[in-house]
Amino acid sequence: MSYNYSNVRSHQPQHPSRYHRIFGSSISAIVYAVLRLPEEIDLIHKVIAAPTPEVFSSVGFKDVNLWPNVTAPARRRKYHFNKSKKLLACFINSISDIDDLTNLLITFQVEWNKLHLLLKENSLSDLVSTEELNSLSNAFGSDFQKRFERIKDHPLDLRIQLLAGSWVDYCKATQKWWKNISKITDGKLHISKRPIYFVSSNAHSLVNLISGFALKEKAGLLKFIKKEKPDLYEIYKSILAGENNLPENDFLYFISRYYLDNHQNHTAKNLLEKKINLTTIPSSKFLDINTQIISLKDIVSSKHLDPRLKIKSPAKLNKSDALIFNIDYPLGFAAYHILSEVLENVREMRGVYVMGKAAVLNSEIGDIQIPRLVYDEHTGNSYIFRNCFNTFFPFVNNQGSILTNQKAVSVLGTYIENEALLKNYSQENLTVIEMESGPYLEAISEATFDHRHTTNETIDLNSAPFDIGIVDYTSDTPYSKARNMGVKTLTLDGVEPTYLASLAILQRIIELE
Repeated sequence: MSYNYSNVRSHQPQHPSRYHRIFGSSISAIVYAVLRLPEEIDLIHKVIAAPTPEVFSSVGFKDVNLWPNVTAPARRRKYHFNKSKKLLACFINSISDIDDLTNLLITFQVEWNKLHLLLKENSLSDLVSTEELNSLSNAFGSDFQKRFERIKDHPLDLRIQLLAGSWVDYCKATQKWWKNISKITDGKLHISKRPIYFVSSNAHSLVNLISGFALKEKAGLLKFIKKEKPDLYEIYKSILAGENNLPENDFLYFISRYYLDNHQNHTAKNLLEKKINLTTIPSSKFLDINTQIISLKDIVSSKHLDPRLKIKSPAKLNKSDALIFNIDYPLGFAAYHILSEVLENVREMRGVYVMGKAAVLNSEIGDIQIPRLVYDEHTGNSYIFRNCFNTFFPFVNNQGSILTNQKAVSVLGTYIENEALLKNYSQENLTVIEMESGPYLEAISEATFDHRHTTNETIDLNSAPFDIGIVDYTSDTPYSKARNMGVKTLTLDGVEPTYLASLAILQRIIELE
């Protein structure tokens, strides 16, 4: 395999991407990229990418894991920064990572260089609106002025070097991720020998609903935001007055993120989770994915369980030997590698549940989408399956709609979704656009049949040997002028659908047990 590097500019697409059309302005495009790259991207000449430390080491980068770890605000990916060599090492988990990283770098460089040229004869205030300036300032963070001066000072000419990216490499990285989890948990949980409910969601919503830390600390939370976040306290008052439909508990879960910046509060949260035997496994050096393992029987003992969850038979649930295996959702095709690894290593899978966010052609921000068919661009396969949430969703969306029996498409990447593709999806009634369902369903098909399917097939998964549930909430609306959450992290727009999906997943698992 060749390890030669390439210039980022050589990868520039020759057609307008979906994101550039949606964003309209250069500022919105660069904000999207800035939020998904570490701020050290300003200071490097080259990005090197590989799946494992061994691959980095094999080509001379023997100490990558000793380089300082750096992060991006809105994209979970393991980065290490070498300041003296102006290198950024990036761990990739699948082909989706390569597409995503390359296109982020292209966008960042193209828009940086546009601004660099424009700023030679204009001030920034002449080029952008006040809203755009605030957006750029928030994305660049506290070093906004310093980073802005770098844009004025010089153009970018980044290189990217893919050290390896074979199917086997990605499988090895996922195997090591699983072995790390097994090593940590086997002494007390024996996850490979117990019934498993696999959940792909996030690192906070299931835990918040089960532990109830925010509900327990309600008085402290409200006192905190009244003093430190008065704008949020005003929203809380509007909820109490019935002027805002956001459920009060969901609001408390949302604001707890700020409360937990205090070390003492964070310690109290960890102690409460320890009381209900909730095991959290931080991301390893292999995959930047947090994992949580929750025993079903320990849910019964939670004194602050969200009251919307109903346990009809506590005695029966208390005898359950099953575990909830929850992961922070992966990007794109990494979903296939992860679920395949779990399926190969557990004795009994009882359910697979996926919560994600999507760009949707026929809804508004905050709506909930429940598909019955998913077309996967990776394989060309269409998966028909019995999505449990089409018939089981015992909660109401106060701020939006719940659309059932939808058709979804799992795309290769966000940046290559242009106007023509969106039009084609719409004509085929594929209105939900996301990246993970197809890869997850491909892994499920391999657990259902005695052979692997090729490509361009229609695969009926109604006979799958375990329960399947997929629910997405609308974060982007390509065909409307509504605000897109793609340029931000989770806001109040996404809080209710996030917790509704999490509630539905937990309630489904509880009732099956």
